Amino acid sequence: MCLYQIDLVGTDPDRAMKFDWYDKKITREEKEYAVFLVKGVVENRKAIDTLIKKYSENWELSRISVVNRCILRLSILSLQKEPFLAAPVVINEAVELTKEFETDESAQFINGLLDAFYKKEILPKDSH
Repeated sequence: MCLYQIDLVGTDPDRAMKFDWYDKKITREEKEYAVFLVKGVVENRKAIDTLIKKYSENWELSRISVVNRCILRLSILSLQKEPFLAAPVVINEAVELTKEFETDESAQFINGLLDAFYKKEILPKDSH
């Protein structure tokens, strides 16, 4: 939700995070992890968007829905910055999240893009 607000209306990240968690009961660790993810996406957005463009095959970033962009950004950040997370789990979570908010076609797009990104950008680094 934070990333959606930030992307769609340009909400300040700190303000979006405060608003999003206002009534939710989450642990300190959950909040710290969420802050890590949101700030990571915001700070690395240009580089992540470049990767999305690279692997989206003939799709302009502006043609990808806000929800799908947010899911892709979050997933790419997780694949890049959290090596302890299994890539199939990250990709599957992205696909399931996409199915919840978008179409099956969107979920296939997300799956294909993240799979290609992982195989070409992350997997070669892991094999060294």
